[in-house]
Amino acid sequence: MISCSCHLSNKDHALTTTHSITAASKHNLRLYTKQTEYNVDLIEIVEGSGTSILDDVKKIYKEEFSEVLKEYNEGKRADRKIKDYLKYVSDNKKNDVAAEVILQIGDMEFWKDKSIEQWKAMTPLLKEQLEVFKATVPEFKVASAVMHLDEKSPHMQVVGVPIATGYQRGMKKQVAKTKVFNKERLEEIQDILHDHAEGLIKNHPEIFGDEKLKPKEKGRNNDMSKEFYIRCKQQQYEQLQAQVDILEEQRDNLVEEQKEVIKETNRIVSDAINKVADTEMKKEFIRYALLDEPKTKLGKIVSAAFREFKVWWEKTRKPEVRESIIERLDRNKKEIAERERVKKSRNINELER
Repeated sequence: MISCSCHLSNKDHALTTTHSITAASKHNLRLYTKQTEYNVDLIEIVEGSGTSILDDVKKIYKEEFSEVLKEYNEGKRADRKIKDYLKYVSDNKKNDVAAEVILQIGDMEFWKDKSIEQWKAMTPLLKEQLEVFKATVPEFKVASAVMHLDEKSPHMQVVGVPIATGYQRGMKKQVAKTKVFNKERLEEIQDILHDHAEGLIKNHPEIFGDEKLKPKEKGRNNDMSKEFYIRCKQQQYEQLQAQVDILEEQRDNLVEEQKEVIKETNRIVSDAINKVADTEMKKEFIRYALLDEPKTKLGKIVSAAFREFKVWWEKTRKPEVRESIIERLDRNKKEIAERERVKKSRNINELER
């Protein structure tokens, strides 16, 4: 008996944030740095760009929510307006930003001894299943659909945005996974896809032989095998690993950005000093930066010194301010000279003793 499944992402597999979509994109599109476990030639992009599922989801949000968002924001205070609806949903985490559906006919046990030709013959059949699914749930806007022939069984992973209308509060149209995919609707979808799969199995003996479709179990909205759930757990691990990779990449980028900021700050200070026409002022700035904290090198206080220097330089156009600055510099020089004198005096006393 052959199983037929239409599994909706839930709990640990749910696409609750934009970050989780990025992780799913990495798995579905095989965007790993190391491609040791997967063969990219055995996947097919059925719908979507094939480069970023998050970008595909953003496109749907723009098409579906731009007008209602504009209408919602009209006349509202600035602090109550929603600037980016996708970011708003992702940050609030009250609704999933998108949903993922996995379409499959036959489990791992059925497919383990089938030829690659039989596997590839499933592509048009699962495309048919996808079209039936879309017709059954038109409010689920598909962003990406990818055919996978490089795992334990052929299947299609579909990411889309479930949309509901008629809201009295908030935006009139909103993303709403639980409203679109309630229990009754899931059972209806499974019944329709189950009936269509029955016809596919009957009409393609070159793939399925004389196998029959397993009856849909009462009270369930899917009839997936234990092996399928095991594969889902593996996918969950891969998505978590993808999130770790993304975080590590973000950390490395931040480190590089910090290095660039320090380098740019030093360059700005150097350029500012070199552009100062007043040679005496240039000298005094360098002395101030170096001697304000005698034990600290210029590199450690360059940002604070440069900020104060810019304020000074703007104010020196006023003679009275320039004079007060020069007086301060003179005091600094006298204080430094006095410290040096005391230090030398102490050294002399030590030598005499």
